[in-house]
Formats: sequence, structure tokens, C-alpha cells
Amino acid sequence: MKIKEYFRAKHYWNLHYYRIIHSIKTAIGCLMGVAIEKYYDLPSGQWIPITVMVVMSAQTHFGGALRKAYMRFLGTVSGIIVTIMVLFLFGNNIAVILGTIFVVCMIFTYAASSHGDISYAGTLGGVTMLLTLTGQQVSIGVAMQRGLYIIVGIIIALLISRFIFPIHARDRFRYHVATTLRNLQRLYRETIQINTQPKQKVVDAELADIVAADISFEQPRLISEAVAGSLIFSANKIFFTEIIHSEHQLNRLINLIYLSLSQVESVTAIKEHLAAIEDLHKVIEDSLDHLADCFEQVTQPQIMVNLNDAIDKISQIIEKSPKNYKVYKTITEYSFAFFIEQILKELENMKQLIAKVNSKSNNSVV
Repeated sequence: MKIKEYFRAKHYWNLHYYRIIHSIKTAIGCLMGVAIEKYYDLPSGQWIPITVMVVMSAQTHFGGALRKAYMRFLGTVSGIIVTIMVLFLFGNNIAVILGTIFVVCMIFTYAASSHGDISYAGTLGGVTMLLTLTGQQVSIGVAMQRGLYIIVGIIIALLISRFIFPIHARDRFRYHVATTLRNLQRLYRETIQINTQPKQKVVDAELADIVAADISFEQPRLISEAVAGSLIFSANKIFFTEIIHSEHQLNRLINLIYLSLSQVESVTAIKEHLAAIEDLHKVIEDSLDHLADCFEQVTQPQIMVNLNDAIDKISQIIEKSPKNYKVYKTITEYSFAFFIEQILKELENMKQLIAKVNSKSNNSVV
């Protein structure tokens, strides 16, 4: 299934196809864990399906599951090592156990309250240590047994995530970037249209928030998960990060155009300014759509506009325009042209970045 079809299939039903697939995969992993527990009649074997559920449930992408599994492993091993050291050195001494719980819980909690993946390891380390030191059966053998169960659960979770209907963050990243470029196209079109319609003076606030949130939070998270799941993607991380930065720039410039045009007092003047470079508006809209298609379908972008000719045209328009005796008014009336020039340059930059990540030598990134 193509990326576009894969992530948009939810429109056919009132369900999210992407989440349904992940739910089925997680259920399969849990069943495998329960089957292993029952077949071998493992004491406390429920730790296997519990681990599968913990690792897979909130991490739909293989890269995310891999990162979570690593933190789960690190936290589990840390908790078990603490338990084994205490029992080996002091035995089942209640005073030592209570003192260990107090000190180690502080350490793990400090790690859990930090930012990043290490917080997850801190939480699981503390939980593992408490369960192995305060259970009905406290021994080195039980601690090692539970650690082994967790490791088996981690392996099952990773195998399911990787080989059964694998969902890769790199694919979803492409979908999100393409969607954001199309949303930027809508915002640009609204910005141009709104400023020529006196009764409507604001852009779609919800759409603007979606664009900002996707660029600032969702896409960086997807990059980090894609890097964890693909060495080749990791080697090209800088280009994908620059694409996000380019989206930031485009979004900022569109906002600046809106602010610039909103300062012009006369609607007639705005219409005249926009009409002077009307063909460039279509170039910008078509370019955003073209780049979105190319990035999503992993094809090479074509030449969209002669950048030097477009910049010369903007310069000539500004030079020929009458200058207002008020400097501030002159600047606000024509600064939008400068921002359009910057958008054209940023689109050219985005084209070059997409050409790099979609080149034949990087096809395996997809």
C-alpha cells in the first residue's frame, strides 16, 4: 500500500486503520507471551505478556518500540542488579532491604523525573527493584527468573514490531511533512484571500495550530524514532532535520505576509499590490503541492520557477511603486513582497533537500 493510501485509509471507516493494525500486532504479541507461559508452565510467567504490552502498546513504530525496549531492558537489569547485590551481600535482612528501597527509589525517581527516554528506564528500574525485593518469594533465583521473563517479552515485542505488518516512523514522517506542506499551501492561499476581503480578517486558527504543532513536536519525534529504527535514515538525519527547519521558515514567512498586509489601510491598495505579482502566488501554491507529492511518493522534484527572474520581477515592482511620504507606511505596504521573495528562496532550498533524500543512493531510506 502506498504511503498516502496507508495513512488515509481511516477516511473510509470511522476507525483509524493505522491504530487498528498496531492493536492487532500487540494482541498477537500478548497471545504469544501467554502461550509460552502456559506451555512451559512458568511460575510468574505473566511477566512475559505484561512486558510485551508495556513495550508495544504506546509505541506504534518499530523505532519507538526499539527505544522503549532498550529502556525497559536497562531499567530491568538495573533493578535486578540492585536486588541481587543486596541479597548476595546481606541476605533477606529487612533493615537492609528497607534502607535499599529508600536510597534506590530516590535515585530511580531522580532519573524518572528527567527529560528523554532515560525517565522510562528510571521508572522501570524502581518498579523492578520493588517487585523483586518485596515479593512473597525473595531470592536471587527469583530475581534472575523475572529478569529472564522480561527479556523474553522484549524479544517478542521487537520481533512482532519488526516483522508482522511493520509500521515505520520514516514512512509516517514523509506523510506528515507532505501534509504540512499542503496545509501551508492552504494557509498561504487564505492569507492572500483574507486581506482582500474586509469582512474576514483572520486565518483558520485551528489549521495554523495543527501546522505549528506538527512541525514543532510530531515531526521531530518521528525523526528520533526513525533514526532508532534505521541506520541509513540515521546517516541522513541532518537532511530530514533541515526539511523541518525549512517548514518552520515557510510557516514564519506566511505569518509575516499576513501581518504585513494587515497593516495596509486600504483594501484597494492590497489588491493592487497582490495583483502585481499574481503569477507568483500561483507558483508558490503549485510548488508547495508539487514538493508535497514528491516527498510523499519519493520522486525527484522538477524545476518550479526561475528564481532569479522571479526576484528581478519583485525588485522591479517595488522600484516602480510610488513611495509614500510616510516611511513606516511605505515599508508596511511593500514588505510583503520581500517576504514572498524569501518564500521563493525557501522553496528552492526545500526542493534541493527533497532531491537529496529522494536520490537513488538514498532509496533505502524510504
